[in-house]
Amino acid sequence: MLRNAREAKGWSLQELQAYCGLPASTANGIENGFVTKIQADTLETLRVALEPQNPETGEIYTLGELYGLMLVREEDSNTTKGKK
Repeated sequence: MLRNAREAKGWSLQELQAYCGLPASTANGIENGFVTKIQADTLETLRVALEPQNPETGEIYTLGELYGLMLVREEDSNTTKGKK
């Protein structure tokens, strides 16, 4: 989702990092699924910068919705890791 929102704005990963003041490893790690535990202030910074939209409604996600999506993604990742 982060990559899609960033690309929709026409931003490179470096532009996002510079705009949000994030370390290079953070945004890249989030996009690639390596960073799953994100502080609320970091998530809010990304939300405000990118204004990611819910594809079903076209509305901009709230911080709570994004946090919920991150939790679901983390649960899915943990479930997948346990399967052989």
